[in-house]
Amino acid sequence: MTTRKKLTSPERILKAAIKLFVKKGYNATSVAEIMKAAGLTRGALYCHFETKEHLAHEIIKLFEEKFLKNMMAFVEESGGNSMTRIENMIRFDIRFAGENPDLCLFMTLISAEMCGSGNRLESHLRTFYKKWCDFVADILEEGKRAGELSNTINSSFLALIILGTHDGVFLHLKMNRGITDLRTYTRHFRNLIVSGVKGQK
Repeated sequence: MTTRKKLTSPERILKAAIKLFVKKGYNATSVAEIMKAAGLTRGALYCHFETKEHLAHEIIKLFEEKFLKNMMAFVEESGGNSMTRIENMIRFDIRFAGENPDLCLFMTLISAEMCGSGNRLESHLRTFYKKWCDFVADILEEGKRAGELSNTINSSFLALIILGTHDGVFLHLKMNRGITDLRTYTRHFRNLIVSGVKGQK
């Protein structure tokens, strides 16, 4: 019989905050609600996080650590040509989403909520997405140099489209969780992106 690891107070706060931010949105969620869901007193929050904004920023950093850095390492270690690397990125993305659905949905929803707000969280999100976009654009540029893709494509623009499709897929996967399964969604998502990129030759 396996024993569950007891969550620390910061982990309990982060877990509760992610669920509430996904359910109600960042702006509509109060610190009191987060602490009640975490089973801790309001004062406990300020032992670990300065503000609700700081808490949300830490969740963004958590996503970057768990998803972006590990995804980049996986793609680089797997090797292959540009199309293989794009496929490996998608495989990692979908597997990660299956294991961390609320964390992925949090990123999609808070990005929409913060867009154009001028909030400091918007700046943090822009920095995160730029790192990801630059990574994808670099892969596409390698594909152009190797003759796999046409020199006429705009790698940065195409990378933005791939990221936008990626976020939309996660949102609709959650909305239609009773209709489809992760494996089927993965196959169709991969086919859409790969065929679309190859079609740019």
